Parts: sequence; structure tokens; C-alpha cells
Amino acid sequence: MLRSRMRARVVVRTALIGAAGLCALSAGVARVASAESQEPRPWLCRDKPVFSDNRAMHYEFSAHDGRRWQVFFMVLTPTGGHDGFTVVRSDEARMSEPAAGVLPQGRYFAVALYRSAGGSWTCPSFARDERGGEPGVLRNFCYGEGAGGCAVALKVSRVEADPPAVKQ
Repeated sequence: MLRSRMRARVVVRTALIGAAGLCALSAGVARVASAESQEPRPWLCRDKPVFSDNRAMHYEFSAHDGRRWQVFFMVLTPTGGHDGFTVVRSDEARMSEPAAGVLPQGRYFAVALYRSAGGSWTCPSFARDERGGEPGVLRNFCYGEGAGGCAVALKVSRVEADPPAVKQ
């Protein structure tokens, strides 16, 4: 009788330990999946506006809402890691902190993503070119949600002179 009670306790404890281990393993897998889903994946966005020039290009990236936005500049190559796209540069902008930089000559796809309240990266509903005939401006992209205004803007201009060399 004593032996059967001890065996029953061992079986129950083993089952509890096994269940706890399975829960811990499930939580770990969920945490890894959640962390992976929080990495930006701009190549998955439907709209990928493109621009190019045979000279260096200057960009200005500015947000007009309270979200954290990031722009990704990608090139398309046969050996690109994500459906042929390779991210070559990215920059972040917030409402009070616009971003700017220079890209070398070439052909780029520009995708803007914002961080949603849940922490995942989200593609905007639309991306359109709003060129207004400004001299030297190659593209003036607007990214946003619904029929609303421009939540974030990316202006790409031709660099007329080669940028100065960076001192090291």
C-alpha cells in the first residue's frame, strides 16, 4: 500500500514537471516568434516606390504624425536575400526629428514602415509620388493611412556636386 502511494506521487510529480517543462518550452518558442515578428520586413510591403539617378542623391525623411517611422532603401539583385531585395540603408524619423543623408548613384526602392502600438512594424496603406516640378527634385514620396494626408514624406533630390570627402 505504501509503495503504491509512493509510485502515485512519483507519477504525479513527473507529470507536473513534464507539464511545467512543456509550458516553459512553449513560452520560449512564443517569445522567439514574437521577437522575430518585431523585426522590420520592408520587402513584404505592397508599395515599393522606386527612384534612380546616375549621380549621388540627397534624401530628407520627415514624419508628420506621432509615430516612429523608419525608411528602408533597398536594391533588387538576383542574389538578394528577401525576394531579391537587399536593404542597403535605413534611417529613422519622428515628428520633431527628421532624417537626411546621401545615397550613391543607383536605383533604389524606398519603403517606410511605422512601429504600431503592439510593437510590430506596419506597412502604410499607400505610397505615392507628389512631385511638384521643384528643380532638382527627383521624387517626393508621401506615405500614409487611408484617405488621410501625408503621415511621412521622403524627398529625393539630385546632388549637383559630389559631396565632400569625409575626414577620418
